[in-house]
Amino acid sequence: MSIKTRTASGAAASARRVKRCVTYRTRSCARHATARPAINGTRGKCHFFSPRKHLRPARTLNSLHSKNRTLLGASQLLIAVCCTRPMGEADVSGAAAVLVLAVSRVVPTPAPAEREGRVKLSFFDTPWVVLPPIQRVFLYELPGADEFPAVAKRLKESLAATLAQYLPLAGKLTYVAETGDVFVDCADDPGVAFVEAEGDMDVRRLAGDEAHDLPAFLALVPELDVKVLPAPVLSVQATQLRDGLALGLSVHHAVADGQAVWRFMRAWASASREGSPVTKTLGPPHYSRDAIHVPGGDEFAREMLKVVAPNLPVANAMNYDFGHRFRLARRTFYLAADDIRSLKRRIDALASAENAGGSETASSWKPVSTFVALSALGWTAFVLSKGLAAGDDTYLVFLADLRERLDPPVGDGYLGNCIKGCMATADAGELLGERGLLRAARAIQAAVAEMEAAPLAGTDRWMERMMKLPFARVANVAASPRFRVYEAADLGFGRPARVELVSMNHDGEMVLVGGRRNGEVQLSVSLDPARMDAFKAHVLAID
Repeated sequence: MSIKTRTASGAAASARRVKRCVTYRTRSCARHATARPAINGTRGKCHFFSPRKHLRPARTLNSLHSKNRTLLGASQLLIAVCCTRPMGEADVSGAAAVLVLAVSRVVPTPAPAEREGRVKLSFFDTPWVVLPPIQRVFLYELPGADEFPAVAKRLKESLAATLAQYLPLAGKLTYVAETGDVFVDCADDPGVAFVEAEGDMDVRRLAGDEAHDLPAFLALVPELDVKVLPAPVLSVQATQLRDGLALGLSVHHAVADGQAVWRFMRAWASASREGSPVTKTLGPPHYSRDAIHVPGGDEFAREMLKVVAPNLPVANAMNYDFGHRFRLARRTFYLAADDIRSLKRRIDALASAENAGGSETASSWKPVSTFVALSALGWTAFVLSKGLAAGDDTYLVFLADLRERLDPPVGDGYLGNCIKGCMATADAGELLGERGLLRAARAIQAAVAEMEAAPLAGTDRWMERMMKLPFARVANVAASPRFRVYEAADLGFGRPARVELVSMNHDGEMVLVGGRRNGEVQLSVSLDPARMDAFKAHVLAID
């Protein structure tokens, strides 16, 4: 394994142990610019400045450039809408801090014998070029603080072995002006920044609280500057906590969707536990975009880039202010297998009752999946908590995996984006009352059926559809209960005590993943604090 360690200039140890203000860490400051070790080959940014001094109001959607405002990707729009107007200053009195001990650069080891120098993005990838990174935190309970150096070494060595298989994650997102393409450069000094830090936080409290400690979670994920290309694709942070460890990942969505990221995590965990990222049950990935057989796909990808990122190599000139994150409440609920079965029986019973009454739609009913049932539960809870009423159109947006739905299929091992946006719609009045769950489930099933019938239909019009939505009445569901995240992230010192998506930016965003126990599902939500109690009451009343 090759690990290169960079340190800040100056001999004082304090220059390498920097207290970070994690709440407002997106602006440079000349006074402190050299106080922090460089990450990804760039000068360190200030982490000492006053939160109040550097707080800026969120930009309005009307201030965006007209081209960017006309057609933005679905997820980007959800982010932009959250930043539409300032809602008062965030409460940063409880901002967490960590001490950065060292920043290393982990390179793929052994170096691949035949390295594919460039991986050109497909049209499934290009909408995500302009987005901020996806950030996740994994919390582990460890028996003693003395284990941290050995744990960090183990993580870096196994990461190096895994990157040799998942090479695009060690690359850089790069723009070629001559052709208008964006590709992942895997040949020019591939590697990943690995931050080692420590923080005086109680891992049991962070893992056990229903409400998210967002300042702490943000402190535990690394930076990934993706505004200007070339830009890194992945960065990692390991933080020693009281009686535990936090592992934070920041990943560029343009290179990997959720399925690909969780496959990478399984491979990394296997390398850490068993010594190899490739096992009998987990083969090596493939990442050539030639696997996506779509006529005119390359030209569509270029046109998409012109729309969402007209100023390349500046990928994102909008400078999102995420201070609104602190104005959204975040909670996590664990739904047991028995509760989920009860919910599905309840929905199916409602459908059976309608069928007995001769309903035309009931005759085509099929039993609900776990995803449909829990998405219907979350959507109806959103509508109820928002106080929506009959006459208010409401929408649920989610992403579908197309790997096995394309012709020919792409395969589970594809490292890239192979997803399509789906949209369920209903009148809010239909989602209230006794039959609301059934109406929501039917709408979601209809959206899934539409996608399955024609997986690529409407892809070119998806962003236009999103632009027309009333975003205050839009909920979205990310991930899937089939993502067994706690199993995937067992790196050899036990399953994590908690896994959370930190980069939740939308009022009404929900994340569904497999829970810690057999058959359990974890539901995390970000919502206006004034609406959270009503949402919780509806979700927990599923018996």
